[in-house]
Amino acid sequence: MSFPELLFFPNTVKVRDYRAGGGLGGSYGEPRTLPAEVIDVQELVRNAAGQEVVSSTRVTVHLDANVPLGSLVTVWSQQLGAEREAEVLRVGRDENPPPLPSHLILWLK
Repeated sequence: MSFPELLFFPNTVKVRDYRAGGGLGGSYGEPRTLPAEVIDVQELVRNAAGQEVVSSTRVTVHLDANVPLGSLVTVWSQQLGAEREAEVLRVGRDENPPPLPSHLILWLK
């Protein structure tokens, strides 16, 4: 038994992976499009420095998407006037036994 992709990932997002740099700081890769679930919800999360910050959007993508912390994610690109790009504040893993998909959870600024 398998579930249709659109059941768990009904949206798409564009991700520009953060690439750590030297003394000049990091950079971002070319955009890639990923199937996702996007939920606009305000949540209090801890960032990489352990500080409590407010996340405005939670995005779920396939586990093998490997989205680095600090990447830029564009959500709602198909919605006129709703498109926005936000930084990934936190990345979590949710591993499930088949037939459920394992996925990454991205909390965006």
